[in-house]
Amino acid sequence: MSISEDLKFAFDVQGYVLLRGALSPTEVEEYKGWVEQAQQTDVSALNADDPGRLEHQLNRPVSRMFDADPRFARFLDHPAVEPLLAEFLGTDYRHIDNDLYFTYPGYKGGGWHRGVQAHPTGHVIEGRFICPMVKVFYCLTDVGPGEGEFVVVPGSHKARFEVDTHRLDLPAQRVFDDIRAGDIIVFNEALLHNGRPNRSSKTRQTIIVNFGRNDAGVWPGYAPRRETLAAVTPRQREILSNAEAVWREPELVPA
Repeated sequence: MSISEDLKFAFDVQGYVLLRGALSPTEVEEYKGWVEQAQQTDVSALNADDPGRLEHQLNRPVSRMFDADPRFARFLDHPAVEPLLAEFLGTDYRHIDNDLYFTYPGYKGGGWHRGVQAHPTGHVIEGRFICPMVKVFYCLTDVGPGEGEFVVVPGSHKARFEVDTHRLDLPAQRVFDDIRAGDIIVFNEALLHNGRPNRSSKTRQTIIVNFGRNDAGVWPGYAPRRETLAAVTPRQREILSNAEAVWREPELVPA
């Protein structure tokens, strides 16, 4: 399934797209049930075969959620995002990492960062996207002002000037303080992005999956278990089967 020229334009210019209501209310309720069960995961037991991998994971509350519950593998090729990932990364895109991520009340905010380097073309060469890394946020809760909002600087995937990132607000930022459960955010990991302080009593719940091109490796500690690979669909198994053992930023050459 192809995506619209308008959406391609928006992703090229902004470095992100917001898919409003991409998950139905029924889906959101189903996924929240999975999340409630996943919160009971003993992450130490989950990583007992390699305790050292814990230092690479977020576990807020569960990283490697596919290994905790293979049902979460649905987010590797969800029909709302697979056409976008195929366009931005190639049809043979791969998994890099995955987290069930909570922004708890009292969270003080993160630091501005990007997963890959900015590029003058915004990772478009000869009319084709060659993004090294694209991240997807499946939003399971409403997020309003002061509730630990996600924030990006649109266009910073093409930035040529340095900016002081040791502050809360940056020029031209886009604060996602108008999110509704079921929205999906897809963004180029070369965008400067951050999480704002959560001054509310609510917990923001997000399913996060990170993707790369077909030669992408996984982040250290996020390689799936053999049992997980056996439990998922053939397509999901393909996405989880990385050519490289560990992530590295690929050369930016035309596909």
